[in-house]
Amino acid sequence: MYEYPITAHQEADHYWSSCTDIPEAHSTGDSLEELLKNAVAGITLALTIYVDQGREIPAASDPAEDQHPIALPAVTVAKIALWNAMRAQGLKVADLARKLGVSHPVANRLVDFEHNSKIEQVEGALAALGQTVKAATRNPGWIPLPYGGAEAGFYARRLVDAFRELDKGEIVIGAVASKLDGVKPHSLDYLLRSRYARNCDTKQAVQAVVDDLVATGLFARSRMDDPQTGREVDSIKLV
Repeated sequence: MYEYPITAHQEADHYWSSCTDIPEAHSTGDSLEELLKNAVAGITLALTIYVDQGREIPAASDPAEDQHPIALPAVTVAKIALWNAMRAQGLKVADLARKLGVSHPVANRLVDFEHNSKIEQVEGALAALGQTVKAATRNPGWIPLPYGGAEAGFYARRLVDAFRELDKGEIVIGAVASKLDGVKPHSLDYLLRSRYARNCDTKQAVQAVVDDLVATGLFARSRMDDPQTGREVDSIKLV
């Protein structure tokens, strides 16, 4: 519901984004990966404009084939729900403060997208308005990383982009129980650790992740000769 798709644009070695749902949201980067990482901050900053102007925050549209959905932190999604609930009930921050029995500055921080609020506080404010927030359903292409840290994961199409960026159609899986510096840099495990995991020193290319990738229909299991050792090993390839 609040995973806003962005369109990536490239000019020479520079990338910038546009967002149809939130036109005020922009991000830049020297690579597509950097652009997508910066997109969360770009959208979050844009959301403050809606609050400042007293406007309802729109839901996200379905992503087009060439767009990249950006998953927002759970607390940001909760704040969007809170702000929209206030708008629907005709409430201002002062009204919210009275309902919660807190000061105006405390209530204001609950809809301040640049403030690091605790999600329990935002959910409590929603409850006071008779509302709840459920985590937005992720698109089918979302691949969670169970050992990657809080909310770690990625969209399968972003991995497709990474393969193409590296000019690879197939790479070894290479999952090992060691820190990042002990992982083969040409492996899926290294790619997932270095690009999408919050904890890069734990194994990421585990069975469940590979199964999820194959289930998207974008990847398939295979075998190939390891370019480092020359031995035949498990691999994953683009379909």
